[in-house]
Amino acid sequence: MKTQIIPYQKTGVLERMYGKTRGGILSGLTISKNNIIFFLISILLGRVSLFGGLMPFGLAFYAASITSNVNRLITAAAVVIGMATGGARAELYTAFTFIALFTLFTKLLKNINEKEDLKYSAIGLVSAAVPQIIMAGFQGFLMYDVLIALFQSVLVFSMTYIFRRGVPLIEGIKNKSVLTNEEMISAAMIAAISLSGLGGIDVFGASLLNVLSILAVLLLTFKAGPGVGAAVGVIVGLVVNLSNPVTPMVIGSYAFCGLMAGLFRNLGKTGTAVGFILANAVLTLYINGSTEVIVHIKDIIPAAIMFVVIPKKIIEDVFGTFAIGAEVSNDKVSYSERIKELTVERLSNFARAFQELSKTFSEISQTKMVTNKQDISSLFDRVADKVCKDCSLCLHCWDRNFYNTYQVMFKIVENLEKKGWIDESDIPEYFMERCERIGEFVRQVNNVYELFKVDMVWKNRIGESRGLISQQLDGLSKVISSLAVEIESEIKFKADMEDALLSELRNKGIKAYDVVVFENKWGKYEVSIFHRGCAGANKCLDHIEEVASTVLGRQMIRDRNECIHNHRTGICNLKLVEEEIFNITTGMARSSKYENQVSGDNYSFMNTGAGKYILALSDGMGTGQAASSQSKAVISLLEHFMETGFDQDTAIKFINSILVLKSDDDSFATIDLSAIDLYNGKIEFVKIGAAPTFIKRQNKVEVVKTVSLPAGILSNIDTELVCKNADNGDFIIMVTDGIIDSFKLEEGGEQNLIKFIEDIDTINPQGIADLILAEAYSKCKDKPVDDMTVLVAKVWKR
Repeated sequence: MKTQIIPYQKTGVLERMYGKTRGGILSGLTISKNNIIFFLISILLGRVSLFGGLMPFGLAFYAASITSNVNRLITAAAVVIGMATGGARAELYTAFTFIALFTLFTKLLKNINEKEDLKYSAIGLVSAAVPQIIMAGFQGFLMYDVLIALFQSVLVFSMTYIFRRGVPLIEGIKNKSVLTNEEMISAAMIAAISLSGLGGIDVFGASLLNVLSILAVLLLTFKAGPGVGAAVGVIVGLVVNLSNPVTPMVIGSYAFCGLMAGLFRNLGKTGTAVGFILANAVLTLYINGSTEVIVHIKDIIPAAIMFVVIPKKIIEDVFGTFAIGAEVSNDKVSYSERIKELTVERLSNFARAFQELSKTFSEISQTKMVTNKQDISSLFDRVADKVCKDCSLCLHCWDRNFYNTYQVMFKIVENLEKKGWIDESDIPEYFMERCERIGEFVRQVNNVYELFKVDMVWKNRIGESRGLISQQLDGLSKVISSLAVEIESEIKFKADMEDALLSELRNKGIKAYDVVVFENKWGKYEVSIFHRGCAGANKCLDHIEEVASTVLGRQMIRDRNECIHNHRTGICNLKLVEEEIFNITTGMARSSKYENQVSGDNYSFMNTGAGKYILALSDGMGTGQAASSQSKAVISLLEHFMETGFDQDTAIKFINSILVLKSDDDSFATIDLSAIDLYNGKIEFVKIGAAPTFIKRQNKVEVVKTVSLPAGILSNIDTELVCKNADNGDFIIMVTDGIIDSFKLEEGGEQNLIKFIEDIDTINPQGIADLILAEAYSKCKDKPVDDMTVLVAKVWKR
């Protein structure tokens, strides 16, 4: 969060009268540092002229500062004063007309918030072109006058676009510790061109413009290095040459001097100043071979003395931004990118690890055990150990006649697989004649086979459990992978909108410290506003919503959470999200099968916060407390999974696997899910053993149904997704089996329910739910065949 403290300026009486809209003409007339700086810069830029007459810079600065918190009247007056003191005559007509037209056009186009820099630059071009073309018309529409008019208009357009990057820095709403290259260049151009407004003013024979220009090059070179020194030298040389045209060589001279001064900055301020002087001397000798310097020594010496005298602390405070701004910005970006890369890498590793675990469990999860030779041999060994071990004929049967004995055993196994048990009639006669313990042999074979079947059942259950764990690990892997992709995707911050919204909030008297605006992965805006708290009164929330909606050009509303107040700092964090197009109103009615018994049906309405509204209904197996526990667990898990970001398919498979593993008892429940997209009206239906859902439209009723078993029966279930589109005024009606079964008691069945829904006239969802339940109750003669629940959701546009 930016740490800059923004002072709150109390609104005056005149501003309350005329300042209802943004930027009232008398707003912000208080004397402040920002107003004074804007006033001085406006005067200096207004004085600058090109080709002996054109004065576009003051007009461009007025246009660029239109969204600032500084009063327009002050800026306009300063520009006019500067142009008047700079020798303007006919140009004053252009200035007054430009200011009037620009103010008018900005009022008319205030609702267009996209690409504001381009918008205000274009308005400046038109506002500057109109008076110039009119003047050219009075002078006979000479080609030269028309070209000059167009040239000045293009200059106003270009300078407005450039100056808008530096205005927030001058105003103080931009954090000076982090500047982009464009902002630094813009601020440097504003400062350099403002200096050219001092052209023609001499102090003790030295040009004030040249002295301050050289001082600026020395300061920035000393602080930021030779690269920045050369760049500033180019700007300064260009401005000096425009103010007092001599030779274009001056531009290169300032750039070369700035470069050389930077190379000597390790020697301190004195070394930097000497480097500038030596560079000027060397360049002069190289170019014209004489001792006449290009940059006069009478201008360099005062600038060098001032540079040496200025304390380093002041240089650090004022110009340190240009030295470290880009580095800090790049370091922070690189640091942030590295953290994101590490996070994505770790999450991807976790996802791969869970995927490998899932694959391993899947490979070892043989859910259907098949009897093999090893199992049969084990069966024979157990019987022989219990019956034949102590028999006197053991050696005869299992050694001398081993082959015949094994043939008997295989025939016995065939009968076991057919009947599940054997008796003496299933044993070959020749074996019965030889065996002395045939009764005990039959009994032990049946006992061992029963144990064998139990063992096979538990092996199958273990294999099935491994398969379910494999599904859960696979689902977890997908969720983590999805989170990694979401983190890796670039977040689109809206810096221009942040500055504009922060300025507008301050202009409306809201003590905002910082604003963050970004576009989420669904293309919707989210805004976080840090402002002075109101101790829970919530008086400012509606006002902030209105301001944010106006500035961003989209309807913004408070997120589900209230304004979060930090009691230690006294700062509130208000999150705004883009308002959905559709809204949902719900109703519910239900009745249990038996009076005074809890219903086995459970339901949920939920806004996930990602533009999705969830309707969920679950019917537990049977009735009463046991059924209620099953359906309640399903709904609770579904709520948590959907809020966490699981997709419907993964969430349902998780729930199914949990129900299968829950206990030895049967644990079944239906899952009926409707997910409504509040931005486009698309509805996704997922049904696991659930009753049909009805969509009541203006002139018909649509039925949504699928065929599947309830959750908790099979370890593997396939979810079938049905998609529909909802329109304004449509109703989504979800019911449990009890409602359907009640209507099926009469001839016509489900069609009777459809006809009844068609004939309902009320538009109240609660009323619809009550009518359907009452009709179902009457169909079954007040004796419900099952628990009955009706959910109704009305979809309507805001």
